Amino acid sequence: MNFTRYYTKTNILIGILILVYLLPIWLFSYFPTQDGISHVYNSHIITDYNNPNFEFEEYYDIHWFPFPNWLSHISLTLLMYIFSPLYAEKVFLSLYVILFPVSIHYFLNALRPNQNSLVILSFTFIYNYLLLMGFYNFAVSVPLFFLTLGFWWKHKDNLVFRRIVYINLLILLTYFAHLISYAFVLFSIAFLTIVHYRRDFKKILLTGCSLLPAAIMLLVYLPSSDLLSGKLPQIGFGRIGSLLQNLVGLKVLVAYNQNQSWIAYCVFAFLLFLSIYTAWKGRQKLIKESSGQLLFLLLFVTLFFLYLILPNNVGPGGWVNDRILILSTMLLLGCFNLSENHRWRQVFTTSVTLLAIVNIIYIGLLCKNLNAELEEFNAFVENVEDNSVILPLQFDSGGESLRVGIFVNGANYYCLNNGCINLGNYEVQFDYFPVHFKPTFETPTDEKEWVQTVHWRSEQIDLCDYADNVDYLLLWGEPDSEKVSNEIKACYSLINSIGRLKLYKGERKR
Repeated sequence: MNFTRYYTKTNILIGILILVYLLPIWLFSYFPTQDGISHVYNSHIITDYNNPNFEFEEYYDIHWFPFPNWLSHISLTLLMYIFSPLYAEKVFLSLYVILFPVSIHYFLNALRPNQNSLVILSFTFIYNYLLLMGFYNFAVSVPLFFLTLGFWWKHKDNLVFRRIVYINLLILLTYFAHLISYAFVLFSIAFLTIVHYRRDFKKILLTGCSLLPAAIMLLVYLPSSDLLSGKLPQIGFGRIGSLLQNLVGLKVLVAYNQNQSWIAYCVFAFLLFLSIYTAWKGRQKLIKESSGQLLFLLLFVTLFFLYLILPNNVGPGGWVNDRILILSTMLLLGCFNLSENHRWRQVFTTSVTLLAIVNIIYIGLLCKNLNAELEEFNAFVENVEDNSVILPLQFDSGGESLRVGIFVNGANYYCLNNGCINLGNYEVQFDYFPVHFKPTFETPTDEKEWVQTVHWRSEQIDLCDYADNVDYLLLWGEPDSEKVSNEIKACYSLINSIGRLKLYKGERKR
């Protein structure tokens, strides 16, 4: 095999950028997300569930049903047999950062060669809002979506048995990452198959049959899912204005700081420029290449239409529009034409490289600042005893972070490597996560989603009555309810205090 074709200047540049984009993960103690540390904690529970030194078996059940969202938990669980929980998270995130541009590279080159400058532009999407919200499963599902779609497109005319196995494995991997990317990769392949082979019913039937093993997972999961238990999603056009604003401002790239909007606007400007340039220079070429670019343009238009009409929440799942926007925007890269002029490509590559570098430098600075806050939050980690029950109450969910509540699930930091039980463990209330409290567990309130009450409506908890179930109450910020403040002072003993952080002792008898 001739490997010299991979050692182009652009590919070497992509490799260097991958290394640079790993720095925010490895330079600091914590990677500031909202839900990420929750996935780490629950994976830690799975890893040490049978550890006799911990009491996880007394509090939790593990549901082994093959639902989506398993991928990050399984990956982190396996990594924790080698690394500590926080280092396992760093390795997992590093694999994601590497896979993202590699999958886009594979996808674009499956459509047509010599599009590597567009891969550099995709770097600006790696640290997107949904990743920084800690939606690790969806984040990983994005590169899996494009790896799967690229593999199918490349081999669609010669689907021998071995390739059918591979494509089904890729789709199954996407399923275990996230339901939305799984559903849309099946939809995308079906759409492209019908349009591309519109005069060849045998080919359409063959492709459909070859994907049945992976597609059947949808029938396995949905009957048991809460997705079908609520009202039908409200489809409509009432939010088009705000959704278009989110597109132009690329709000999926704005998470920690409003100044990130400037970078997001620059990314949109590049996408707009490429759209205009492709329409101007590539009209004849686009029509002639109906087997490629035009079909993916039609697919993009379809996904973008769904972005505009679908609600932001379907059942217990949210951020639907943002998820579709990321998939459709990345898909748009496959529709662009780049000039064959060497000077043009040189200027374009230099420009997007500078944008990618500015983006990662600014994200690194923001991570540095947020790590200082997280260090403050974690000041008392060593003060809690093993196998303690911790009740977290936070009243400053984001600190300096704009849209990401880096402290919402921060109590999980206090529960790593020590067997502690976090009463703010939000995953236990959803059917698409593996760790649940036992049915006999005494919850702070009788509500089904009682963890949401712990996080956002603590005044509804009788803190004095529940004190004998708690070893530690972790308080971050000042309570916004006089009732909460008075009950804490009356029924819990303050043992440590620094700045916004206070640690109280409860009354639980062991």
